[in-house]
Amino acid sequence: MICKKIEFLNFRNIENETIEFENGVNVIHGENAQGKTNILEGIYLFARGKSFRAFKERELIRFGGDNAIAKLTYEKKDGENELGVEISKSSTKRFYKNKVKANKTSDIIGDFRAVLFCPSHLGIIKDAPSVRRRFLDVAISQLRPIYIKMLSKYNNVIENRNAILKLDENERKQYEGMLDIYSDELSSLCADIAGMRIEYIKKLDFWVKCFFDEMTKGKETPKITYEANAKENDFETRESLKNKYLRLLKDNLDKEIKNGATLYGIHKDDLKIEINGRDARLYSSQGQSRSLSLAMKMAEGEISREYTGEYPVFLFDDVLSELDENRRKFILSKIEKRQVIITSCEPLDFKELENISFVEIKDGKKERVGLFNDNEEGYLEKNEPDLDDEE
Repeated sequence: MICKKIEFLNFRNIENETIEFENGVNVIHGENAQGKTNILEGIYLFARGKSFRAFKERELIRFGGDNAIAKLTYEKKDGENELGVEISKSSTKRFYKNKVKANKTSDIIGDFRAVLFCPSHLGIIKDAPSVRRRFLDVAISQLRPIYIKMLSKYNNVIENRNAILKLDENERKQYEGMLDIYSDELSSLCADIAGMRIEYIKKLDFWVKCFFDEMTKGKETPKITYEANAKENDFETRESLKNKYLRLLKDNLDKEIKNGATLYGIHKDDLKIEINGRDARLYSSQGQSRSLSLAMKMAEGEISREYTGEYPVFLFDDVLSELDENRRKFILSKIEKRQVIITSCEPLDFKELENISFVEIKDGKKERVGLFNDNEEGYLEKNEPDLDDEE
């Protein structure tokens, strides 16, 4: 899969710009706060369906504007396609594929696939379980479109079930039948979602071992398993897994009523990550946890390739500055056979690689485009025409 170009209109600090990419390593460089990350944010918006950093979608609209537009042209095995999005202050965002409006955001998830690695991901090992669940949910959603629909349905059932649990005793009696229905529906969704997570984690464990072994020269062995309310023997069949979650919900109903919330389900599950048999969340060093985070992101790309037959686009947001020399060398040794789009303040960090495409960004505008040339500037400019869309 190749990201060919991204077009912006009133997106963040970008007024009107088009950035084209090569099939290889692309470095977006410039000083801080010039708009480098905004470009990656726009690209990743089409992979995940929402921003990886904006709390409210209106934050994506350029100051003083009423709406923002982004269009992504990409190529995969079935040919070239275009995804578009319009974000307005007055309505919800609207996605388009090849100029046809998508009914729901979930309809475009998985069409364009990307792996994002940014500094916040370096804390995935020691952060809260919700961070690791989000990692799984985002990765699986791009490969299995039904997953995000199941997750959305699961969240709706949780919301409705919690609303009944919060009622006082007299009101709750009126909804006892609905509570049973929600519990049964929830346990079914738990079985399906947990089953897909377990399948993914088995592949994740394999690839993380491969990458971590290479980084540590075989000195340390990681292990990743699914940590859930259900036990290992409960995962033998979908029916046994559903029954396990249903028993948990029924047996602990009084406890849940007291708390006014659903306490059991896949929204409480986690990834158990170990190094040499010890819990990495508690005992890994900063270097070990960063190596694990890096290995997990590289593994995400390999699993995507296994499922679809082609690599996703890799987006690295200023992550090299957060890594030591050995880990930087590891990333650089792995990216040349994939399309990678990297933001950086230091273009000379990539001087050892060949055929790098550079784009300099200043105040949300494309200043220069070029290929690397070992001179004081870091790259040789190409005298190209303006790439702005004139339509």
